[in-house]
Amino acid sequence: MTDLITPTATTAPSAGPARRRSPLTSDWARAFALVFAWHAVLTAVAVLFQGTLPIGEGYPVKVLGPDATLLSHTYRWDSENFHQIANGGYANEATPWVHAFYPFFPFCVWLLETITFGKLGFLAVGMIVNGIASWCAATALLKIARHFVTGERAAWLTVAAFLTAPTAFFLHGFYSEAVFCALGFWAFLFALRRQWVWMGLCLIPLTATRITAVLFVGLCFLEFFRSRDWKLRGLLSWHLLWFPAAGLGVVAYAVVLQVVTGDPLAMFHAYDTVSTWGYHVTNFNIPGTLATEVSASWEALASGRPNNWQVLSHLLPLVGLVVLLASSVYVFVALRKDGIPLAAFGLASFVMFTLNSNVVSVHRYLLPCLVIYVAMVLAAQRRRALRPVLYGWLYTTTLVQAAVFLFFVAGIWAG
Repeated sequence: MTDLITPTATTAPSAGPARRRSPLTSDWARAFALVFAWHAVLTAVAVLFQGTLPIGEGYPVKVLGPDATLLSHTYRWDSENFHQIANGGYANEATPWVHAFYPFFPFCVWLLETITFGKLGFLAVGMIVNGIASWCAATALLKIARHFVTGERAAWLTVAAFLTAPTAFFLHGFYSEAVFCALGFWAFLFALRRQWVWMGLCLIPLTATRITAVLFVGLCFLEFFRSRDWKLRGLLSWHLLWFPAAGLGVVAYAVVLQVVTGDPLAMFHAYDTVSTWGYHVTNFNIPGTLATEVSASWEALASGRPNNWQVLSHLLPLVGLVVLLASSVYVFVALRKDGIPLAAFGLASFVMFTLNSNVVSVHRYLLPCLVIYVAMVLAAQRRRALRPVLYGWLYTTTLVQAAVFLFFVAGIWAG
């Protein structure tokens, strides 16, 4: 009997022409089935519970009205900002904070709305955009996993770890996470395949999606460097130009802001326009920030009844950071030089996510950190004793995702 992760031994192929794989059993088809089912489950859960849940401040009554619809649960909190941007909101002087939200996701929504002549409705359009993007992200992660783990089951477990992550439901919401993950994962996959042109074409819109795109640019650069066997002379290639070219996405956004607002750096200055964002203060004393978060988390646990803010803005992000750090170190130890790009990506993410004097929403920022999913499955594959830990983790994160998703549906703070 074979174990759950290690693939079964294959016999020598028989003579004769190789059979073509059926489109219904391709990676794309199976990933589509999995992601479609996942979205369907989230929709069913929301429809089942949204009528009985208390309505929190994140529920935009003025936009959605008092009555819930099939997809209204996808529209909470920052969804309003993305929706406003899709409707030309960067030019609205009354809402300068929307400049903190990058344009590529709302551009995709606007484009599809335009193509369909506005017949589908913005919620349906957002669901189509994010459905396709999350499908592409899962397919890319599956193919990425095969570069690091052995066997089909292990590769699919990596995708399972992604879809059961505590904040994976943001792939389902009217947010930019799905588009960001799709572009970032495919950029890295193309780098692993040494397809530098396609990698670069993914990185450009990525930098117009979220500021953390810089992490994927660094990841792909390190993979490019690794492909040259870490030799400086190997960097003497025109493909190196794709990395500075990746910045064209954010440069284009800056040009738009210059034209619309007269301030090309409005994406950074937007944080000064909202008093409730005052806790975002750049602080290079990362140990001090972590010490503060550990103290806050301990107080929350010691109280016996931590509130929603303590759990979602201190405890959960802190646990996620510990997992990210451990995953990064493990990948380097397990893969040595081949693991440097992923390990450095994880460590750089750890630093970037803790530079703002807090870890609020960090559990959401961790979603694209594919090093976590690869490291978990890789560790379970190499050490049999860790396999129950992996399954226990997937079970636990599924429960956490369900609970936090219900907070989100109710308009209660979820990250």
